[in-house]
Amino acid sequence: MKGIIVLIVGALLVIVAAIASGPVLERHRRAGEIQTLRTALDLSRMSADSCRLALEWEQEEFLRFNGVVDSLRSEVDGYEDPARGGVPEEVYSDYLVAFDLYNDSVEVWQDRADSLQAKESRCRELVESHNQLSDSIRNVQEGGRGGGG
Repeated sequence: MKGIIVLIVGALLVIVAAIASGPVLERHRRAGEIQTLRTALDLSRMSADSCRLALEWEQEEFLRFNGVVDSLRSEVDGYEDPARGGVPEEVYSDYLVAFDLYNDSVEVWQDRADSLQAKESRCRELVESHNQLSDSIRNVQEGGRGGGG
Protein backbone atom coordinates (compact mmCIF):
# COMPACT_ATOMS: atom_id res chain seq x y z
CA MET A 1 0.00 0.00 0.00
CA LYS A 2 2.83 2.34 0.91
CA GLY A 3 4.45 1.58 -2.49
CA ILE A 4 1.28 2.55 -4.34
CA ILE A 5 1.09 5.88 -2.50
CA VAL A 6 4.74 6.60 -3.30
CA LEU A 7 4.06 5.69 -6.94
CA ILE A 8 1.00 7.96 -7.11
CA VAL A 9 2.85 10.85 -5.43
CA GLY A 10 5.78 10.32 -7.82
CA ALA A 11 3.44 10.32 -10.81
CA LEU A 12 1.75 13.49 -9.54
CA LEU A 13 5.14 15.18 -9.13
CA VAL A 14 6.08 14.23 -12.69
CA ILE A 15 2.77 15.60 -14.00
CA VAL A 16 3.14 18.84 -12.01
CA ALA A 17 6.74 19.24 -13.22
CA ALA A 18 5.65 18.70 -16.83
CA ILE A 19 2.85 21.22 -16.50
CA ALA A 20 5.15 23.75 -14.85
CA SER A 21 7.97 23.34 -17.36
CA GLY A 22 5.69 23.74 -20.40
CA PRO A 23 5.67 27.57 -20.30
CA VAL A 24 9.44 27.67 -19.73
CA LEU A 25 10.04 25.41 -22.71
CA GLU A 26 7.63 27.50 -24.79
CA ARG A 27 9.46 30.72 -23.86
CA HIS A 28 12.79 29.16 -24.87
CA ARG A 29 11.29 27.90 -28.13
CA ARG A 30 9.82 31.34 -28.89
CA ALA A 31 13.12 33.09 -28.02
CA GLY A 32 14.99 30.78 -30.39
CA GLU A 33 12.44 31.40 -33.12
CA ILE A 34 12.68 35.17 -32.64
CA GLN A 35 16.50 35.03 -32.77
CA THR A 36 16.37 33.04 -36.00
CA LEU A 37 13.89 35.51 -37.48
CA ARG A 38 16.01 38.50 -36.39
CA THR A 39 19.08 37.02 -38.07
CA ALA A 40 17.05 36.48 -41.24
CA LEU A 41 15.68 40.04 -40.91
CA ASP A 42 19.21 41.48 -40.65
CA LEU A 43 20.31 39.58 -43.76
CA SER A 44 17.15 40.63 -45.55
CA ARG A 45 17.75 44.29 -44.64
CA MET A 46 21.34 44.09 -45.94
CA SER A 47 20.11 42.56 -49.21
CA ALA A 48 17.40 45.20 -49.63
CA ASP A 49 19.81 48.05 -48.84
CA SER A 50 22.43 46.67 -51.23
CA CYS A 51 19.83 46.31 -53.95
CA ARG A 52 18.59 49.87 -53.35
CA LEU A 53 22.11 51.29 -53.62
CA ALA A 54 22.79 49.35 -56.83
CA LEU A 55 19.45 50.50 -58.20
CA GLU A 56 20.23 54.14 -57.42
CA TRP A 57 23.59 53.84 -59.18
CA GLU A 58 21.99 52.18 -62.21
CA GLN A 59 19.31 54.89 -62.32
CA GLU A 60 21.97 57.60 -62.34
CA GLU A 61 23.85 55.81 -65.13
CA PHE A 62 20.62 55.40 -67.06
CA LEU A 63 19.81 59.10 -66.76
CA ARG A 64 23.29 60.02 -68.01
CA PHE A 65 22.94 57.64 -70.94
CA ASN A 66 19.45 59.00 -71.60
CA GLY A 67 21.03 62.43 -72.00
CA VAL A 68 23.47 61.00 -74.56
CA VAL A 69 20.59 59.45 -76.50
CA ASP A 70 18.71 62.75 -76.42
CA SER A 71 21.80 64.55 -77.75
CA LEU A 72 22.10 62.04 -80.59
CA ARG A 73 18.42 62.51 -81.40
CA SER A 74 18.95 66.28 -81.50
CA GLU A 75 21.96 65.79 -83.75
CA VAL A 76 19.94 63.62 -86.14
CA ASP A 77 17.11 66.16 -86.12
CA GLY A 78 19.65 68.93 -86.80
CA TYR A 79 20.49 67.42 -90.19
CA GLU A 80 16.94 67.88 -91.40
CA ASP A 81 16.18 71.04 -93.29
CA PRO A 82 12.42 71.52 -93.55
CA ALA A 83 12.86 74.22 -96.17
CA ARG A 84 14.60 71.69 -98.44
CA GLY A 85 12.19 68.86 -97.63
CA GLY A 86 14.53 66.72 -95.53
CA VAL A 87 18.25 66.11 -95.21
CA PRO A 88 20.41 68.02 -97.70
CA GLU A 89 22.40 65.76 -100.04
CA GLU A 90 25.77 67.25 -99.10
CA VAL A 91 25.41 66.10 -95.45
CA TYR A 92 23.45 62.93 -96.09
CA SER A 93 26.38 60.55 -95.43
CA ASP A 94 27.08 62.32 -92.10
CA TYR A 95 23.38 62.10 -91.34
CA LEU A 96 23.38 58.31 -91.95
CA VAL A 97 26.32 57.84 -89.58
CA ALA A 98 24.56 59.88 -86.89
CA PHE A 99 21.28 58.09 -87.56
CA ASP A 100 22.88 54.63 -87.24
CA LEU A 101 24.60 55.69 -84.03
CA TYR A 102 21.30 56.97 -82.69
CA ASN A 103 19.47 53.74 -83.63
CA ASP A 104 22.17 51.63 -81.97
CA SER A 105 21.96 53.76 -78.83
CA VAL A 106 18.16 53.36 -78.72
CA GLU A 107 18.60 49.57 -78.62
CA VAL A 108 21.11 49.90 -75.77
CA TRP A 109 18.75 52.37 -74.06
CA GLN A 110 15.94 49.81 -74.21
CA ASP A 111 18.17 47.07 -72.77
CA ARG A 112 19.19 49.38 -69.93
CA ALA A 113 15.57 50.39 -69.31
CA ASP A 114 14.55 46.71 -69.14
CA SER A 115 17.44 45.96 -66.76
CA LEU A 116 16.49 48.90 -64.57
CA GLN A 117 12.88 47.72 -64.43
CA ALA A 118 13.94 44.18 -63.51
CA LYS A 119 16.26 45.47 -60.78
CA GLU A 120 13.54 47.73 -59.39
CA SER A 121 11.17 44.76 -59.27
CA ARG A 122 13.79 42.61 -57.51
CA CYS A 123 14.43 45.36 -54.94
CA ARG A 124 10.70 45.67 -54.31
CA GLU A 125 10.52 41.89 -53.70
CA LEU A 126 13.42 42.12 -51.24
CA VAL A 127 11.72 44.95 -49.33
CA GLU A 128 8.45 43.01 -49.21
CA SER A 129 10.30 39.93 -47.92
CA HIS A 130 11.97 42.09 -45.25
CA ASN A 131 8.59 43.48 -44.20
CA GLN A 132 7.12 39.97 -43.97
CA LEU A 133 9.98 38.88 -41.70
CA SER A 134 9.42 41.94 -39.54
CA ASP A 135 5.72 41.08 -39.29
CA SER A 136 6.62 37.49 -38.39
CA ILE A 137 8.81 38.66 -35.51
CA ARG A 138 6.03 40.92 -34.27
CA ASN A 139 3.52 38.05 -34.47
CA VAL A 140 5.78 35.67 -32.54
CA GLN A 141 6.43 38.33 -29.90
CA GLU A 142 2.73 39.11 -29.54
CA GLY A 143 2.00 35.40 -29.28
CA GLY A 144 4.30 35.33 -26.27
CA ARG A 145 2.25 38.02 -24.50
CA GLY A 146 -1.06 36.22 -24.86
CA GLY A 147 -2.02 38.22 -27.94
CA GLY A 148 -2.56 35.20 -30.18
CA GLY A 149 -0.23 33.68 -32.70
